[in-house]
Amino acid sequence: MTWGAIRVAVMPARVRPVSPGAVRGCGVRGAVNLAAGRAAVLAAMACGLAAGCTAAGAPAAAGPPAGAPFVYVTGKGGTNEISQFATLGSGALRPLTPRNVASGEFPYDIAVSPQGTSAYAVDNLSSNAGAVSQYTLNPATGKLTPKSPRMVATAGVPSGIIAVSPDGKNAYVPSGKAISWYRISPATGKLTPMPPRTVAGAGDPIGIKAAPDGRYLYITTGTQCLAPKGSKGSKGSKCAASASANTVSVFGISPATGALSAKPVQTVATGQNPQMITIAPDGTSAYVTATTGNTIWQYSINPATGRLTPKSPAMVAGGGGPHDLAVAPDGKSLYVVNVRGATITQYAISPATGALSARPVSTARTVPAPEAIALSPDGKNAYVTSEGEGALSQFAISPVTGKITPLSPATVTAPSHGSLGVAVTP
Repeated sequence: MTWGAIRVAVMPARVRPVSPGAVRGCGVRGAVNLAAGRAAVLAAMACGLAAGCTAAGAPAAAGPPAGAPFVYVTGKGGTNEISQFATLGSGALRPLTPRNVASGEFPYDIAVSPQGTSAYAVDNLSSNAGAVSQYTLNPATGKLTPKSPRMVATAGVPSGIIAVSPDGKNAYVPSGKAISWYRISPATGKLTPMPPRTVAGAGDPIGIKAAPDGRYLYITTGTQCLAPKGSKGSKGSKCAASASANTVSVFGISPATGALSAKPVQTVATGQNPQMITIAPDGTSAYVTATTGNTIWQYSINPATGRLTPKSPAMVAGGGGPHDLAVAPDGKSLYVVNVRGATITQYAISPATGALSARPVSTARTVPAPEAIALSPDGKNAYVTSEGEGALSQFAISPVTGKITPLSPATVTAPSHGSLGVAVTP
């Protein structure tokens, strides 16, 4: 297993905007010059036939650009690049031109701002330093352009994961024994480093997720069982010896500044070798993958305090090394990437309790060594990266049952050394 999992996020399918020329003369002013009665009716009919006019005859609002949502995938070392894609109507991906943009050394996770105008990738520059690469995202074309400065340092060696607050004003990166914190400029999307927050305890922060209301930050901690940059395999014996380090901590987030609370609001035990954490869209449930224990832990969240309470049961069995995970936008299913099983599994979520089904309700094969998952905002597609293959798996999701089905083709080309992180425009 490698450093952090990677995610994808996607925008719903978009309609190509109508050009201004297509609606010119369709509005009320154009109708005034026509004779009353039948002429006016004919004008209204003509306006309706010119795609882009509203029922009242005014031009319709322009839709999102063709090709959106856009998807971004980080390349694992060697290539040090980010692949960029547009989506087709089915959710299948096609590469943009250029296909790739340069990144920092050994990029892991990548996130897109809620506004869809910036992207941030976490780079492991060396054994004692890291950074966040920052890009301007063109909402019309999906293309990434490096900002200036191109990179902003982290407070220590990053776990590889980044969380952007729901309002797009702050970003957080687990870095050594600290959480690197950045303010995001509302005008330029550039990162400004702020004083990091130290995380006490036996473990190192790994996974990170902000609550949907932006009031709390959830962080998994454990022994870093991740392989050093450029190597393969995991340090299983070291993980097994550090069960006391396996926790989830809850930090408060200042609504005014984005600063984290001086100490965790709460720290609770979780499974062996915890990795990623995700939160249900309604903010009432959290789920954590525990890779060595092959379990998925589930918690209820008190929305008022942010505190966690284990559900009953506290865990369900994973599908073979669970790593990254994502909740469907409708909150009805949880999707988990299993590294050893080379699968993506769907668990049903109880609408009453938020508890997971004891067993997966559907399973699909992925390329070997799957790493991260992201779902489209409409919940109709899933994308899974592969640490070991130059391919990205792509799936359709049934809007009725949540079942996962490979698209055709089942994979698209990703960076040749393997892919780690994935993100999609909102």
